[in-house]
Amino acid sequence: MRYALSYTLVVLVLFSGVTVYLFDHTARQVRQNIVDSQINRLTRIALQHEGYISSMLNTAQEIGLSPHIEAFRYDQEPWKAYDLQLQLIPYTATNAFCDQVYLHFSGDDRIYSSSSSMTVELFSRLMRYERLSAETLTSLIQNTRQLTILPAQRVISNLVDGNEPRMVTFIIPLGANPGTSKGTMLYLIKESSYQNMFADAIDVDMNTYIFTDSQVLSATEDLPISTHQALALPEAGEVSRVFNEDGKAYLSVSLSERSWGLRYTAALSMADVNSAIQGSLRGTLAILLSIAALGLTLAFWMARRHARPIQVISEMLPENSGTRRDELQQISTGIRQLTQNNNELISRLDSALPVQRHDFVLRFMKGRFASREDAVLAGRAVGLEIDKAWYAVILCSVPEERDRPFELNRPPFDSLGGIVGAGVELVALKANLYLAFSDDRALLPELAGKIRSEAQEGSGKGITAISALHESFDEAPVAYLEAAAAYDNRFVMGDTRVLDYGAISSDISDILPKAQTLTTGISQALKLGSRELLDDRISELLRFLKNTRMSPFAFRMIYNNVIDTLTRAQAAELSAGKNARDIYDIFSLSSCQSIDDLDELLRRLCDTLLTDAQDQEKGGAEEEEDVISQAARYMDEHFSDPEISMAAIAESFDLSTTRFSLSFKERMGMTPLDYLTLLRSERAKVLLEQTELTIRDIGAQVGYYDSSSFIRRFKQVTGVTPLQYRHSKLEEEPEKGHE
Repeated sequence: MRYALSYTLVVLVLFSGVTVYLFDHTARQVRQNIVDSQINRLTRIALQHEGYISSMLNTAQEIGLSPHIEAFRYDQEPWKAYDLQLQLIPYTATNAFCDQVYLHFSGDDRIYSSSSSMTVELFSRLMRYERLSAETLTSLIQNTRQLTILPAQRVISNLVDGNEPRMVTFIIPLGANPGTSKGTMLYLIKESSYQNMFADAIDVDMNTYIFTDSQVLSATEDLPISTHQALALPEAGEVSRVFNEDGKAYLSVSLSERSWGLRYTAALSMADVNSAIQGSLRGTLAILLSIAALGLTLAFWMARRHARPIQVISEMLPENSGTRRDELQQISTGIRQLTQNNNELISRLDSALPVQRHDFVLRFMKGRFASREDAVLAGRAVGLEIDKAWYAVILCSVPEERDRPFELNRPPFDSLGGIVGAGVELVALKANLYLAFSDDRALLPELAGKIRSEAQEGSGKGITAISALHESFDEAPVAYLEAAAAYDNRFVMGDTRVLDYGAISSDISDILPKAQTLTTGISQALKLGSRELLDDRISELLRFLKNTRMSPFAFRMIYNNVIDTLTRAQAAELSAGKNARDIYDIFSLSSCQSIDDLDELLRRLCDTLLTDAQDQEKGGAEEEEDVISQAARYMDEHFSDPEISMAAIAESFDLSTTRFSLSFKERMGMTPLDYLTLLRSERAKVLLEQTELTIRDIGAQVGYYDSSSFIRRFKQVTGVTPLQYRHSKLEEEPEKGHE
């Protein structure tokens, strides 16, 4: 009975304490779960909404940067309006979120959609906004300097489907730089699209809002809550607040500081929250009562079942004098002794140097030291004298197969005098991180090279990246990000050397024009149908990419532009039943992460396009060649004749010069004069590379009387003068030998 009473008392005390704690914890947890649920719901809505906005921004940027959609004035070039409407059809058809899409060019007085065009003034008068005048709408459409969001309001117009629907309006500048935008895009979105986003499977009355600049962009309202209450922000550091209105309590949950100044808020009745809490408490109480009953039963069973074993265990413990004693007290004393011994063991393990260094590296990288002095003292505590002038972060891939383990705190640190450091393993990156300090900045890159060499032993691979060199310990997180960026750049820079963060260039303004020129050369080679010339142009592009420092973003932007340009340029030459998008889709561009990958993809694409063009020529060989083919063949054979005349060629085929030019461009994708210039430029390239003839002599051989005309036409095609082209080829010869 002594044991039974003791056990029962313990069970009752525990039951009381656990009950109080669980009731309080459950109430707080249920409310927190409701808040988290609303946060997740609002996050889903925010991500979906921001995805739609990003899609609209990307469309506006793509149109603004597209070489295929150029700004024009309707009163000067009215025929371009029809082509523009056709170009807007894909953007309108693929945007399920927007009801209507309109485009306006700066300097033009008209606005265009995929189905119509009209003056901006007429459009503004037809679109009668509930809270916006026609003059204000016209001014917003013509403003190319900022993104404008108009909250949901009723729009009365024959241009909008439905009976006076409520619309949300986005007015977005074209291109990447709003200040120099060539126009604006106007998106009309029915509020029903927002209601679909707000729809939720949980049948609870609540209000959901999207705010922009203290205005309700769109909302769904089941509860009678005023807008100013919903707009109020929670206290700093909080995401929810409780407020009262008309004698009722409500819970407001907000997502603030989102992109484009948007804020997402949900509000629900505290009566629903309290109902959920009470339901959970009833379930918790039922469980606790069941556990208490089971605990009392178990207490009596343990008293009867284990009284003798407890006595036996107490007799096994030290200091057994044979006098009467409390066995439970004896067991408790023994357990405390075992716990103390275990804590001492843990303390000795924690004091192990490798563990301490591992902890020091992590704390240093996270910037946990308040001052440089604190970091130096912490380093000395683990045997590292880090009070050096320079430090760097080095990342090295973990070899999968090695003859011996790759230790973190062994040489090459010891192999270079003047360097101290330690490392940790980053399991997620499958890499080791090294933190190295030295007074000699030249030793840190040398250390990275030694780490890479050691990592290669037995595996042949050792991707190693080093951050920029830093002096301030406060920059440790930045140094880690620099090393990680260089490590990720291995797809472009290769793994044949240590990847230095300083070698990364994120500015593509200088390399994009050169890449575009090389891309144009490939497209021209496809037009000429020459496989040899096509191989040369592709190799020239790949050499440029290999010898140019660029980020993965710049590399992927360039190869996407290359393939998109080629498929667009050759779309008219594809055989029946095939289109440029089919060819584009057969490539997995997302897996193209190196120059070699791009080489394979690009050559496969060009071979497909060239083969298709040749098949078309074979298919039409049985019929009489049309005049355009004959004219093109004539220019192929006589392009070096300076007396060749487009008017004479057109007259020989009984065509007017205008008709001949239009038909030739429709068939060949360029004017007859551009085609002749291309033939002469390609021949001039061969002479510039393979001969030492003067520029004047080469111009004469390809059909130009004077060198100035030759230089002007050659630069028009290649982007460089003949002399610059010859020098660039001479500079490439050593690079080819090196490769």
